[in-house]
Amino acid sequence: MRKKGFPERNEIVVCKILKIHPNSVIAKLVEYDKTGLIHVSEVASKWVRDIRDFFKVNQFIVCKVMKIDSEGIYLSAKRVHRDKANSALNEFKRSVKAEKMLELIALKMKKDLEVAYKEIGYDIIEAFGSLTKGFEIAAKNPELFKSKGISKAWIPAITDVVNKNRSDKTYKVNAMFTITCPSPDGVKVIKSVLGKVKEPGMEMVYVSAPKYSLMGTGNNYKELESKVNEISDSLVKELTKSGCKASFKIKD
Repeated sequence: MRKKGFPERNEIVVCKILKIHPNSVIAKLVEYDKTGLIHVSEVASKWVRDIRDFFKVNQFIVCKVMKIDSEGIYLSAKRVHRDKANSALNEFKRSVKAEKMLELIALKMKKDLEVAYKEIGYDIIEAFGSLTKGFEIAAKNPELFKSKGISKAWIPAITDVVNKNRSDKTYKVNAMFTITCPSPDGVKVIKSVLGKVKEPGMEMVYVSAPKYSLMGTGNNYKELESKVNEISDSLVKELTKSGCKASFKIKD
């Protein structure tokens, strides 16, 4: 997805590695079509002997915007939590698919992608937050496009292409738990707490002590990931109050 102007300070952005120098990396902020610099001190939390041990040219990574001034955009890779990086990359992959769909819509209108962005693309992003979200709405309620001021001339092409390329894909998010309960009735406590997971699309599974898995299934990855995190946080808090040691990690 393309964005106008410059990113904001502390914004999370998807980047593509362009050049690797001994003490820095030049990366393209793909959504803004601008370049930024990652200093070696912002590559990783541990000591970096060789930047090439962490990055490769053409690799896509997620960074945090640290500073923007007249000299350029300064980025950090080490200040982005792994879960947030995975989420941003997944969202980026979906935005790439949405842009390809916009290109198909443009072809149907006998125009190119640049014109499509100018005439409807940026308007869709402003109205719905992203092309992905806009196209999801187009498939369900194309009339909403008219109320948001999207060019009427484009709406038949949008709905036609979106419906032809629509796929109700199912996503899975897996939270892996490590749980230990030293009390004599520890197993009973764990079963009692984990047994409270009754929500549709959520399944708690025993792996092997002390490992457990919460598997979430749904059609919207972002919402699903948020829900799995929410339930997992709640379970960890309740287990901790019950005298157990518990933690979880979203599995790649």
